[in-house]
Amino acid sequence: MSGHKQKTKEVTASPKMSKQELRQKEQAEQQRSKRSDMAKLALAAILLLAGVWGYYAQPQWSVYLRALFPLAGVILAVAIVFFWCDLGRNLVRYVKGSITEVKKVVWPTKNETWRNTLFVLVFTALMTFFLWVVDSILAWLFLLNA
Repeated sequence: MSGHKQKTKEVTASPKMSKQELRQKEQAEQQRSKRSDMAKLALAAILLLAGVWGYYAQPQWSVYLRALFPLAGVILAVAIVFFWCDLGRNLVRYVKGSITEVKKVVWPTKNETWRNTLFVLVFTALMTFFLWVVDSILAWLFLLNA
């Protein structure tokens, strides 16, 4: 039993990483992740280009059969970006969060919407009339002095 306690003390007594070391480790991991994502995005672009090239490389084949090349390129590129890259996963997470927030919004009723729309139209008409009157008065004053 005392041997067990000693092992526990040895594990807890091990030195912890400093904040600076943790920060450096995180930065190195982020750079590796960025490089990896760039390589994956380059692969997706190459697949897109290969699909287009495949379409034009075999002009003797049926157009329907040739159309499968760009379609496959697009499907593979989208799969790489959305399921294999952090960029795509972050975008999916953002869209899901946005949908959740849109569901939380209390949308106005139809009556409130019509009332606000009418208010905006009336205010715009009144402001237009006011600006026309001011413009006409200023034009008359300046033409009178000319």
